[in-house]
This record gives sequence, structure tokens and C-alpha cells, in this order.
Amino acid sequence: MPTKDIARPLFSGVASSYELASQLLSYGQYRRWHGSLVEKLVLPEPALVLDMATGTGAVAFRVARRPQVRVIAADVTRAMLLQAQARAARDGRPPPIDLIECTAEAMPFPDAAFDAVIFTYLLRYVSDVPATLRELTRVVRPGGMLLSQDFAMPRGVFYPLWRLHTDLVLRLGGALISPGWRRAGAFLGGSIRDFYQRWPEERILDLWRECGFPDVRAKRLSLGGAIIMWGTRDS
Repeated sequence: MPTKDIARPLFSGVASSYELASQLLSYGQYRRWHGSLVEKLVLPEPALVLDMATGTGAVAFRVARRPQVRVIAADVTRAMLLQAQARAARDGRPPPIDLIECTAEAMPFPDAAFDAVIFTYLLRYVSDVPATLRELTRVVRPGGMLLSQDFAMPRGVFYPLWRLHTDLVLRLGGALISPGWRRAGAFLGGSIRDFYQRWPEERILDLWRECGFPDVRAKRLSLGGAIIMWGTRDS
């Protein structure tokens, strides 16, 4: 199913509390993951960056505070974009960000438009992972960067703890926050497991290489519960 059929109803129900709940349910790791991702971003000056699946704009705002950087923040869920808009309104000096509602599967941007494309928590929600990654690649200029962050499944002794967190803590914690988070908490564990059964880490890295990022690298975070990937497109 395309992102609009899965992500839009799921995230519309949690948009207003997304930042706080994400920080709580990740044991304070949510913002740290963003920081680890943005640290890998190397840009020219000036630069144009796309943050696809921006959500409430957390990563987009980090990037846009760099000198001479403009960010287009896109998402399929209007309620999340409205939260990003409210974030900008609260900022006394809002960074240069444009908000656009669109899907990752068919973006309204020309080829090679961006110096970098970032996406977070995206590929688990699309029906055709290779086609979506090719579409993201299409808008990266040669020599530009592609970066991603998502949940992951820990290996070895940490896997049982992760199962406890996703099967119990997310469900109960989400239910205590709101009905929307109850649905999200019940959805996430199975979504992550199903995705990595179909797309284990090495297979995803191979897909990045096939799309034109021969130097793609990955780094596990938080005992393997999250993962970032980054690479440079062939010139």
C-alpha cells in the first residue's frame, strides 16, 4: 500500500503529541538519533536539501539552521505538516523551510534538484521499496548525498529486550497517551519485524548501491534499535 493509505491515517491521529511521545517512548533517544543522522550530512554552500517524510519537521529544522541552507520539508500527512508549521511560528527567527504535501513515490521535483535528500521512517510505509528509493535518488544531484534513519531490530542478547519494548512497552505506553498512540504502539513492532524480514540490512544496502550510492554506510544506534544510512551519489 502507498504511504498515503498507511501513514496518513496512522500519523494524523498522533501529530499533536508526536514530539513528546516519541521522546518518551524512545527513552530519550529520539532527538539523539536525529543528531547522529545530521552529523553525517556534508553540504556545499549554498545548498538545497529535501527532507522527505519530514513529520513535524524536527530534522528539517536542524538542517535549515546551517549557513546558506534552504530546506524543502515534504510529507504525505497534512496534520504533521501543520505541526511543522506551528513549530516555525513559535521560532522567533524561523529557518528557511518550505512545507509541501506529497508522497515519496511520486515527488513533484525535477531531476537532480537537491544537494541532499534525507528521509526518516519512510520505507516501511511504501508498497514498492526499490521504486521509492529510485524516486528519491532521481532528485539527488550527482555528487549529492542521500541519508536515512529508521528503527531497526537489535541482534543477539538485546533482541529479547527489544521484543519486550515493542510488544509490551509501546502498546501500554501508547495506550496511556491517547487512542491514536494506542494504535501506533500496537502497529510499530510488527511493522518493523515484517520490514526487516523482507528487507534485511544488507539487502537494503545493496539496493542503495544499485541506485548509485557505492559508498553507502550504515551505523546502528541505541543497542541496535535504530539505524542510520548515508551515501554519495555517483558523479
